[in-house]
Amino acid sequence: MDTEAHLLDLISRVRALEAGVQISDALIATMIGIAQVMTDITELRTETRQDFAALVDEVEGLRRHLNEYLGPTRSEIPHQPGSP
Repeated sequence: MDTEAHLLDLISRVRALEAGVQISDALIATMIGIAQVMTDITELRTETRQDFAALVDEVEGLRRHLNEYLGPTRSEIPHQPGSP
């Protein structure tokens, strides 16, 4: 359980105690489940960010490679009027 989920769990418990609510086993199990889901979501977001960062690096590398490979070829092609 990460720190944020743990703090949310503790805050929920304190609020419940302050309100005089008896925390039942079912409520505790639900809170633990929510904390676990929040942890899973946080991990998934982190992994997704890392995957996208790696993908961006790969695309940039491919772009550089293609520019190096096609650069001389493009300069040899005569420019046609009306083409970009």
